[in-house]
Order: sequence, then C-alpha cells, then structure tokens
Amino acid sequence: MTILERALSRMQKLPIEKQQEALNFIEFLAFKMSDRQVNQSIENQAPTKLQETKGNDFWRGLQRFRLTIENEGLSFVDDFAGLRDRSVGREIVL
Repeated sequence: MTILERALSRMQKLPIEKQQEALNFIEFLAFKMSDRQVNQSIENQAPTKLQETKGNDFWRGLQRFRLTIENEGLSFVDDFAGLRDRSVGREIVL
C-alpha cells in the first residue's frame, strides 16, 4: 500500500471537519514548497533580476496572508475604514 493510499484510507474515516483540516494542511505544505522553490530560483538568478523581483516579496506575503485567512475560514473586518481625513487641508486666509 502506498503512502497516498494509506493517507486516503485514514482520511476517509475522519469526520468531514477533520478532513477539511487535513486538506488545509496539505495545501499549506504545497504552498510552502512552491514558495521555497520560487525563492531558490530567485536566488539563482543574476543580481539585477533579484532587484527587479524584490518588490514581489510584499505581493507574495499578501497572497500567503490571504490564503491563510481563507483556509482558516476567517473574515477580515476593516476597522480602519473611514478614519482617513479626506479634506484637502486647512484653509489659508490671506
């Protein structure tokens, strides 16, 4: 029996919520491995390419955050909505 067959056999015996938890963990591992492969390929590139892709670190981090939020079933509430003062500034009297 292969590892995949053993895992599938055991997973089928779990309640549905535990099956979802196991799937989330597998997806996390796959994402982590793909991120590691991306980082290794960036490190192997010329320094100019590394500088060009440096801004993508934020994007990858944001995508990872969104995936975590989605996998955990959390909802994001923007507590800072409407806090910014959108006026053009103070009035100047000449």
